[in-house]
Amino acid sequence: MSDREHEAEQDIDDPVTDDPMTDDPVTDDPVINEEDAAGVDRATMSPDWRRVARQGKNDWWRYVLGIFLFLFCFLLVGGIGTGMVLSVSLLAGGVPVEELTVALKNFLMRPSIAAFVANNISFVFGVLGLMVVLPVLHRRPFLSLLGARLGFRWPPFLASFGLWFAMLSILGMLGYALEPNEFIVTFNPRLWTSLLLVTIPLTFIQVSCEELFFRGYLLQGLGLLIRSKIVLAVLGAIPFAVVHFWNPEMDRGLGWMASYYLAFGIVANWLTLKENRLELALGFHLAINYFGILIISSTDSVLPAPSIFTVDATGSPMWSVLVFLVEFVIFYGLFFKWRRRRRA
Repeated sequence: MSDREHEAEQDIDDPVTDDPMTDDPVTDDPVINEEDAAGVDRATMSPDWRRVARQGKNDWWRYVLGIFLFLFCFLLVGGIGTGMVLSVSLLAGGVPVEELTVALKNFLMRPSIAAFVANNISFVFGVLGLMVVLPVLHRRPFLSLLGARLGFRWPPFLASFGLWFAMLSILGMLGYALEPNEFIVTFNPRLWTSLLLVTIPLTFIQVSCEELFFRGYLLQGLGLLIRSKIVLAVLGAIPFAVVHFWNPEMDRGLGWMASYYLAFGIVANWLTLKENRLELALGFHLAINYFGILIISSTDSVLPAPSIFTVDATGSPMWSVLVFLVEFVIFYGLFFKWRRRRRA
């Protein structure tokens, strides 16, 4: 028996087993109780993503109540609470009651630091909601939304983030070289530094909230019912696409922008199912959002911010879908080629 085969037959709770997500020895990360070696993906030696949820309580009513509690924290506590605070602030500033709705909308759509912070508060409460739902309703650790091994895997996250951010930077430079008139320089050093300081933590929380809920909670739950990874990746992307239908970017063209968010969800789902962990999806999602907030923003962005450049997104939305798919193909080829070479 070869060394690799011998490792595959070992108990996956062995604290000195090499973790393929990092190629580094794992010595202290806690592991939720995997059922048996049959639940291990032999390619990554990680428990199958769809089996992680089985470690807790999974009655249908727990998921219904869990989704309700998440939405309650995100929409009511976070969204309405933020809206009430802003409304009181605007009224105290002299805005007439009859003009409050318009003033509130204008404030949130303005590319300012205050508006950016206000737009992100709900995600903080969304994460807090999940931190209650998992241990209380499902009797499993909150961090099991990352995967069976409860520690965060920095190497795949940083590789995913860095590679996608590099691709976006190259495309941005190419776009500027070809059509410089489409780019408006909106860089203000003092304002941008303030933006950077709030973007790093708040956008990380925003992306984490979306990934933990859609790729973690919902995808693990749907995996209890759906066997095919392809079907699971597609169906699991629909809720993610639907909640983005109210984004202002939809005005570019509903069909193509809906296709973009559906493709985004499928890609994130597939990377999660392939790795049996959340770090790859989290990394590329964060790269896209950081780039779109700090480097090149659009005039119709759902999170307007005083970035370095601003573009008037009036082009064909079809290109957004095609470019994203090309980016994914390049990312997929480069990342997993690098992974295979490290393991060779």
